[in-house]
Amino acid sequence: MKKILYTLISMLIVACGNKTGKAVSDTDSLAIDSVNSSVVDKHSETYIRQRIDTIYKFVGKITIDADGNRNYNYMPFNLDSAYCSVRYYTLMQEALEICEETGDILYDYDYWVRGQDISDDWSYKVTKVYNVTDSTALVDMVIHNFSDMENTIALRFECDEWYIDDFSPSDDGEDDKAYLRRTIKGGKEAHEKAKMLAGSWGWVGKDSPELLLDMEMTAKGLRAKQCDVYRMYGFDHTTITFDGEHLTVNEGADDELSPENQIRLFLHLDQNGDLVGDCTISHRLASKGYDGPIRLRKGYFYYRDGV
Repeated sequence: MKKILYTLISMLIVACGNKTGKAVSDTDSLAIDSVNSSVVDKHSETYIRQRIDTIYKFVGKITIDADGNRNYNYMPFNLDSAYCSVRYYTLMQEALEICEETGDILYDYDYWVRGQDISDDWSYKVTKVYNVTDSTALVDMVIHNFSDMENTIALRFECDEWYIDDFSPSDDGEDDKAYLRRTIKGGKEAHEKAKMLAGSWGWVGKDSPELLLDMEMTAKGLRAKQCDVYRMYGFDHTTITFDGEHLTVNEGADDELSPENQIRLFLHLDQNGDLVGDCTISHRLASKGYDGPIRLRKGYFYYRDGV
């Protein structure tokens, strides 16, 4: 009976740390997490150092792929879900969804290894644990990734364990969580603006392609219902992103040998409410391509309204 109860408690602690609800199977991560909290002072400097060691030893392991080569993209499970606080992980997931809609990149580097790439001698060292309260703590580290870099992380105590609450804590409030909140706020504003772009847009003028673009608003942002060069050919797999200012429309490959159709639009709303910008089009059924300016007007059809 005691063994069953102990197992249930261990599973509860692990599941609380893993925001996906999947059990963490790594033995290192269980070594400290499974210790009876009535015996160990989890707010002591010794325990916090051990906890960081447990986490970052696993970070080191993910840099080894199945063939024994270092590869920091090789992740057996979600480190963020397993070792970040609930509020940090929740903000990150919402921001990632926003960036998928707007076409932005949330982080251009790996905050776990402190870089876009990783050196063969990557390592870490905890240098200081301080400002420990019932629910928070700060940890100074030196992470070696091609060179030594001083790093501070913020911890949060929840579900009877310490989790990383910020990779860039600061006194002025410009930490990771503030950045994530700004990203979410900006994305929501862009989403509202994108709603105004839903509908049919037709080309204006005789010198540009006879392009018809019909967009609809979905939960994941704008989607192309139609993207055709009138009476000639169409594009069937068009992707659209809108960051609140610029509308980007893409389909096809850059490889000149590829048989795929290609369209590239980079547009913005001008003072008259038209979408104006640059357009590049090529099509295997077309005698020639186009690379130049274009103007689209909502609800406009050239042969009906333009001549």
